Amino acid sequence: MTFTGTTMNSDKKIFLFDMDGTLTPPRERVQGDMVRALRDLSSIGRIGILTGSDFDYVWEQMEFAFGMGGVPVDRVDILPCNGTKKYAASASRRFELVHDVNMQQEIGAENYNTILRHCAGWQWQIMTKFQEIPYTGTFLQYRGSLLNWCPIGRSASAAERKAWVDEDNKSKIRDYYSGLLTEMMSLFSIEATAALGGSTSIDIYPAGWDKTYGLRHYKDSEVYFTGDKCEIGGNDWHIYEELKETGRAFKVENTSDTLKIIEDLISSC
Repeated sequence: MTFTGTTMNSDKKIFLFDMDGTLTPPRERVQGDMVRALRDLSSIGRIGILTGSDFDYVWEQMEFAFGMGGVPVDRVDILPCNGTKKYAASASRRFELVHDVNMQQEIGAENYNTILRHCAGWQWQIMTKFQEIPYTGTFLQYRGSLLNWCPIGRSASAAERKAWVDEDNKSKIRDYYSGLLTEMMSLFSIEATAALGGSTSIDIYPAGWDKTYGLRHYKDSEVYFTGDKCEIGGNDWHIYEELKETGRAFKVENTSDTLKIIEDLISSC
């Protein structure tokens, strides 16, 4: 993970972006126009990629952005798992983990296993009721600071993901089971939150470990945020609400909207 490029600009302005649906199409690689926009934006502030995904997914989708002529690596923080992990460029220009926390330690192993058992049972229910969906594998993925439940399976292809998204949009599967998760965790006095992640998943994490956690890394900075899941229940909602009154929170529908916001930020900041 070695990169090129450097700059000496200040870090008073921090531009945080969700990844899937904001910087890239869901689970796809970042495109050249977005790389150029982020490179230009990095000249006036620091870029943060704040996502529910873990580092390996960020790297898979964003590596292209940090190549020759791309976004200077020393102007970027990668903030996986809602910012509960932070990767920053070292002196050797490699992204290195500088901060992380542990979900199991925070809520306790017994509570974590309770969540896991319920999700596994509900996965069986979904697969029984919606038998036409092309399920794959890796339905539950522990990322250290959060648990990702992906009912279609993390290894789904684009076509398989589309089949899930179409059914989920029609039947509101994730909305229903996210609600069940919230009720169950309340019943067992588990201090954790369930939120829709991307277009196929539900993220489960300790209370307070939503994307507002990412703001803890920038307490003395002017922070901006752009994301696509800013409605109640979406994993961008908490940080969007936190910053909305400042005028520095932006909701997008797709990457084209993000490009327009970046253009506006460059001209106004």
